[in-house]
Amino acid sequence: MQFIYPNILFGLLAVIIPVVIHLFNFRKYKRIYFSNVRLLSQFQLRTRKQSQLLHYLVLATRILTIVFLVFAFAQPYIPSDSKINSGKVNAVSVFIDNSFSMETSGDEGRLIDEARNKAVKIASAFDADDRFQLLTNDFEGRHQRFVSRDEFVQSVREIAVSPAVRTLAEIDSRQRDLFNRQRTPASIAYIISDFQQSTLLTKLPDSTSGYNSYFIPVQGKQTGNLYIDTCWFENPVLRINQIADLRIRIRNNSKDDVQKIPVRLMINGSQRAVAAVDIPAEGSALVNLSFSNPNAGVFKAVAEINDYPVTFDDNYYFVFRVSEHIPVLAVNQNEAFNKYLVPVFGLDSILHLDNSSDRQIDYSSLPSYRLIILNNLKTISSGAVQELVRYINQGGNLLIFPSLSAKAADLNLLLSELGSDLYREIDSAQSRISSLNTNHPILRDVFEKNTLKEDNIDLPTILKHFGILQSSGGKSETLISLDNGDPLMTVFPGGSGKVYLSAIPLADEAGNFPRHAIFVPVMLNIAFQSEDVQPFMYYTSGGGGINAGTVKPEGENVFKIRNESGDYEFIPEYRSIDGRSFIYVNDQIEKAGFYYIMDGENLITTLAFNINRKESDLRTASMEGLRQLVAGIPGMELLEHGKKDLGKIISEDSSGKKLWKWFIIAALIAITAEVLLLRFFRKTYKTEG
Repeated sequence: MQFIYPNILFGLLAVIIPVVIHLFNFRKYKRIYFSNVRLLSQFQLRTRKQSQLLHYLVLATRILTIVFLVFAFAQPYIPSDSKINSGKVNAVSVFIDNSFSMETSGDEGRLIDEARNKAVKIASAFDADDRFQLLTNDFEGRHQRFVSRDEFVQSVREIAVSPAVRTLAEIDSRQRDLFNRQRTPASIAYIISDFQQSTLLTKLPDSTSGYNSYFIPVQGKQTGNLYIDTCWFENPVLRINQIADLRIRIRNNSKDDVQKIPVRLMINGSQRAVAAVDIPAEGSALVNLSFSNPNAGVFKAVAEINDYPVTFDDNYYFVFRVSEHIPVLAVNQNEAFNKYLVPVFGLDSILHLDNSSDRQIDYSSLPSYRLIILNNLKTISSGAVQELVRYINQGGNLLIFPSLSAKAADLNLLLSELGSDLYREIDSAQSRISSLNTNHPILRDVFEKNTLKEDNIDLPTILKHFGILQSSGGKSETLISLDNGDPLMTVFPGGSGKVYLSAIPLADEAGNFPRHAIFVPVMLNIAFQSEDVQPFMYYTSGGGGINAGTVKPEGENVFKIRNESGDYEFIPEYRSIDGRSFIYVNDQIEKAGFYYIMDGENLITTLAFNINRKESDLRTASMEGLRQLVAGIPGMELLEHGKKDLGKIISEDSSGKKLWKWFIIAALIAITAEVLLLRFFRKTYKTEG
């Protein structure tokens, strides 16, 4: 047994007071003479013994009363193995999982409410002098300090659910940093969560050495969930009056099959398509919704299902662009070399090809084109170099087919300004295309699966080609390679745009690549990928930077992000990287929906945000799973309290089993015994007398 306040034990010296009173009884006796005391001798002997016994018993009860009271005020306890120092200021960190999964129902109502109650009980189990720190998934700045117990309880009551999610390793790292800054005699951490497998338990800490960390699970009744996982278009570019095919993946994280689930597509507030889908248990299904748009522009769309009670993932917001046309300019040395480009770009009505001579370029019109093709040019003038560099830095795309009569040094005047790959001298050795980078969007969907692995596949033959020196420091990417290891086509992210280099011209003497079937999808995909704004845009909360294109704030203006209703607005982090504007929201968007990037009062673009779908998988770790987890992490323990009072268990675990209440009861018993002795023992004595 130990004492929280051992100095109070000096109060035991107070037992001297009743001892002195009883040993030095100052009561004076009056002698009375009787004629014959023989009759009183036996009675006198008996009453003296009873009086002495009464005095000793009263003395004992008074001594015990003082001892018990002193022990009670010294607060004795049986120490536990916890690292908490009773009687000293301790640091207590409590993490409350406030993710969307905590909105499910448990035995005591919503899990988030149950977590709040447990946090308050934890605080009540410690002394008022201890310091407390609240932590949630939001990692808010106001929660990065230790506060008093009353302020902690008030903060707990203000917790609301949030789309943010954290891993156990992130939580442990944050609590460790806060403990190191606090520097108290002892530290202890509590983690209250449903311990979702898809979020919290995806990354674990190695240990929590230096402090104890306790898991306090709250278990919900809802284990299944139906949600929209993602959406995408099958069309590379959406165009006016063309049928667009939207694919929607819906997942069913439950043990039961679901049938005839309605799926709706809303575009600009109007329903445009609907379907019904059957989804197997623990499986997924793809829904195809088709529609067309008679007008060009940017459209706001929402895919919807109904699944109660978890509803945050029933809507999927996205933005798509319908293009009227993609303007392409071919700058030719000779019109005869344009015979391969005109047929290819004539295959798709959305592509609009203009031709120009290298001596008649209208430089003022260059920004209006999404792709410029330099076709069979022998030289590039210094004026053209400056204008093309400006065009690419502003987000334009350039494709170069060199002339066999050109000198590599002349072509490299432009490429060196861009920091791109450079041309080398012509290699006249015959070769064949050996590999294609099917991971790049230009070639991703050109071939069916495993087609390139066939031995008899027909690939173009190259008779002569320029060497390409990949001197851009790893920034360029090879799209097509020859069997001798030389690249046939590369792509380089120059400025805010892209530079595509072909090692051969569009001429028969260089090979059959322009007449091969692979030439058509390569050219079309380069044109489609030149679109400045992606045709399908959505972001998840907490994501990275958003590419806002080449637009920059005007004057003293700053970019602002405003929600659709206009009642929420904030200034995001802004960075200019390689001529493009990147915006970082840094967890400032907590609700799914549509948002606008504003430059003053000018609308820059429309964004769609969705909640991270990791939270949609509601499966949690079992109690046995948590036991095994904490067994492998030193410093972590699972606090299983069942129906017992959590505050009492924590109090005994942190400060040991407190005994002061028992000593108070013992003191009351001693006082009661004294009263009974003085009342009934003395009465008996008088009656006998």
